[in-house]
Parts: sequence; C-alpha cells; structure tokens
Amino acid sequence: MPSTDSGATSIRILGVDPGLHVTGWALFVLDGDQVGTLTGVVKPHSKATTPQRLRTILTELGAVIEKHSPTVVAVEHPFVKENVRSALALGQAQSAAFIAAAMHDLPVHEYAPREVKQAIAGDGHATKEAVAAALAMELALDGDAPALLDETDALAIAYCHYLLDRHPAGVTAP
Repeated sequence: MPSTDSGATSIRILGVDPGLHVTGWALFVLDGDQVGTLTGVVKPHSKATTPQRLRTILTELGAVIEKHSPTVVAVEHPFVKENVRSALALGQAQSAAFIAAAMHDLPVHEYAPREVKQAIAGDGHATKEAVAAALAMELALDGDAPALLDETDALAIAYCHYLLDRHPAGVTAP
C-alpha cells in the first residue's frame, strides 16, 4: 500500500516472531489514515537440519522484505527462563531475521515479550489470548485477524514498535 498522496506519511513495519520450527511475520502498514496488515509464516521442512532451517528463514524473510518493502523490522527478543537449548534455537532464528534485514539495509529493533504485552494489552503479564484480543480490537481486525498464533505475535511486535514512538514525528495512532 504505497502512499498515493505525496504529503501523506506511509509507515511499513515488519514484525518477526522468530522460531526454528515456525517463524511468524506480519506487516503493519499505516498509509495516511488507512491501516493495513498482512501476515504469514516461514515453516522450514520438519526434517531439515538447523542450518537448512536458518537458510529457509533467511531466504523467505528476504523475499517478504523484497515484495513488501518495509522501512523497519521489529523482532521479538528471545525469552530465556530455564531452557537454554530453546533460547539458543530462538536466538539462531532471530539472527536469520537480523541478517535478512541487514541484507536490505533495514534498521532492526528488538522487543522483549513483556514489553510487547505491556504496549498492546497494558499488562506485561497478559496472556497471548489477551494480547490477541487487544490487538484485534485496536486494529479493528474482525475477520482479518491472523489465523496462527505466530502471525498474531509478529503483528503484536510490529504494532508494539509503532506504539512505542519509533515512527516518524507527527504521525498519530490510527
């Protein structure tokens, strides 16, 4: 949705919820007063090795960037609790997203899960369902809500970036 009015501001934020098995992505677009979203997932083959999975994530996110021309990428920062192996896998998938953005000269911002929940639902301890409901209401998604949780998480990350005033001055929330 490129801007058709040369005076209108167009914002295109790609949100990424990294994972070696499923990486969710979402594009949040604000073009003048029109809001649009587009979501999808990168799902490497179940029998792929870690390097093959990372190549798939890098390649497919690169294709998303080329097709939809975001101006910034927002990525969820891995949450490390007790499972170091899971944290390492998420970090690897996150790195593939970073490289895809870097290959297209895009700035990258990281957000912790608690930061995303706070920005979207007003509670850093909100459930995924509460975040999804708040996101659907805020963006008036109705039937256009993402079908998969990974897509919803990616959209929440993109919208979190928008809400945390990382957008151009003078642009207000929809």
